[in-house]
Order: sequence, then structure tokens, then C-alpha cells
Amino acid sequence: MELLTLSEIVQSIVEETRGLEPETADGITLKQVDIPFTQIELLKEKLGLKTLNQNFIDYILKYNWGNFGFLAYQFGYNDADGLNWLVQRNLDYEDFTTLKECGFIIIANGDPYTILLECVSGKIFAIDSETDLDKRIPIAESFEQLVRGMGTGQYACWNKQEAEFIKLMDRTTNSEGMLFWHSFVSYY
Repeated sequence: MELLTLSEIVQSIVEETRGLEPETADGITLKQVDIPFTQIELLKEKLGLKTLNQNFIDYILKYNWGNFGFLAYQFGYNDADGLNWLVQRNLDYEDFTTLKECGFIIIANGDPYTILLECVSGKIFAIDSETDLDKRIPIAESFEQLVRGMGTGQYACWNKQEAEFIKLMDRTTNSEGMLFWHSFVSYY
């Protein structure tokens, strides 16, 4: 098993959701959209960000993350054409000021982890309700790697290949992040 590409992830979701009611499939279907760059400027302004990683910008503007999730992780809700979901999720976070001061924003929620983007480097981390920000878990080198990992993990769960997925992630990610990836596919 190898990490799926974004197009392979989209195809696997299309195949898995074939025959489902449209409203059921909507939250698990990753669709390409054209979100204007002005949304990034608005995001930076509303969150008070000076910089935002270009890899993250490139991917966040191409797909409907505001109405999408992988397994138990939701990127946004009810905002398929903009980045309001990202703004609201961060502004609603009780300790957003600390996150911002440390150079992070929340990009997804799940059980049990919250997924963070380090704004400058683009690295992805996870924290749970028991984890302080300084003990965050590194889970991906970029937003692209996170999405490819989550998409591949979802595919693995749908095809009962969790063990193969865990071996893949053990080879391709930081060993500290394996706790997250095991939890993601519920494989211990």
C-alpha cells in the first residue's frame, strides 16, 4: 500500500458513495471548487495572521473542505464555497489567542484530536483535551501529506486494510505521530 493521490482519494469516495442519497454522500464527497484568493486575505485579516503556508493555501482553495470530513474528522461544516468555517472554528476556540501567538490555527476537529497547522512551516500537529500545545504530536509534514494520509486511511478502513495502512504510515511519518494514525483508523 502507498499513499493515494488526491485524484485516487476522490475516486475512492465516488465509488464508496455510489448509490447513497445525495444528502448522505455530501459530507464525505471531496469536490473541486474555485475559492477566490480574496478568501485567504479575509481569513488572514479576521484571524490576525501575518503569514500562511503556501502549500496549505494551494490546497484549501481547490476543494470543498468547508463541508467535508474523513472518518471521524471534520474540516468544516456548511460552507462549501468559502473559508468562513475556518475562521469560525478558530475564533470559537477558547484559547485562540494562545494558538495564534504560537503560530497555529485549527484546521480540523475529530475524536479525540484537534488538528493544527503551523502557519509558517505548514507542518501538521494534533492535540487532544489533555495535551498542552507544547506537547503537540507531529502527524504530517504538510497539509497535502495529511490529506493523502487521511484519505488513504479512510480507503483502508473501507477495504479492511488497516494493518497495511499502519505499516505505510510507520514508514512515511514521524514515529511520534503514530498514536494519531492508529487512533484515526482505530487499529491498535
